[in-house]
Amino acid sequence: MESALPEMQRHYYAYPAAPTRAEVIFEDEPKRYMLRYFRMRRVEFPLHLPSDIALKDADAFKRSVEELEKTDRKTAQDRMLLYTNRIDFYIPADLKPGEKRPVILVSSILGGTMVVDHFARYYAGRGFIAALVHRKRVYWDDKQDMQQVEDYLRASIIRLRQAIDWIELQPEVDPERIGSFGISYGAILHAVLAAVEPRIRFHVLAMPAGPIADVIMDCPDKAITKLVRQVHEKYGWDHDFIYKQLQETIVTDPMIVAPYIPRERVQVYISIFDKVVGASRSWDLWRKMGKPELRLMPFGHYGGVAILPYLQSASLISFKRNLNP
Repeated sequence: MESALPEMQRHYYAYPAAPTRAEVIFEDEPKRYMLRYFRMRRVEFPLHLPSDIALKDADAFKRSVEELEKTDRKTAQDRMLLYTNRIDFYIPADLKPGEKRPVILVSSILGGTMVVDHFARYYAGRGFIAALVHRKRVYWDDKQDMQQVEDYLRASIIRLRQAIDWIELQPEVDPERIGSFGISYGAILHAVLAAVEPRIRFHVLAMPAGPIADVIMDCPDKAITKLVRQVHEKYGWDHDFIYKQLQETIVTDPMIVAPYIPRERVQVYISIFDKVVGASRSWDLWRKMGKPELRLMPFGHYGGVAILPYLQSASLISFKRNLNP
């Protein structure tokens, strides 16, 4: 049986209480995905972070983003996520008045919302509500030191917790039946979330891994290798020193909180040929969690055309089993 999460770590992911009234940015016309129609509504509301990681001059920064949006909307939309929570909310079109459905929280991968939006549509097309939470793009801020990596990870967990604050208040949602799906970077975040967020009833973690310092230093993903290269060029640090700095700085790591994860609420998928996060690191995290339910996939990290349909159908079966009344 897992241990109780220490109060220090519980406090670390706390955040200022605030209203979660959201602005609807747009709403699509009903679309069909396989079996059923659904509609997608994008909403935004303020992201409230603890003072030590919040924007220092928020008003001035917001004005600069508003000005940037006139010439570079894509970059402005990304920078807005430093103070905004953005959710794509997928709702089955066959909901009856007053009916409440289970909801699946979905996190972006390192590359953004691509790939995972297929999962959100798939779940909505099978009768579940899905909530896809956007994330801030990863980049190296030359104005900050290595602590920015940990601040980014910690803010990502708080972003997901505040997303749940909003989700559980929606009239279509049964707050007692919240699940989560994370793949790759999303699974790493959701492994931490499984330890610190008790409102989620069941997690599907596809290709999670830890420790994060090891994943970062060995990951071949271009976004990560670029970040490591920028640190090397800025400070002149070699591979071993950067690794040591990450080890000393990163606190938001699934390996640290793994003993506090309720193993009966987690299902893990490991790709046995994974060279991106590293299959051996996935195995290490799984063991550290107390060996929860496990599925093995005969793929690499990306897995080609076969991995998405398999993960969609297998995870759906698990959510049906664990989120039914």
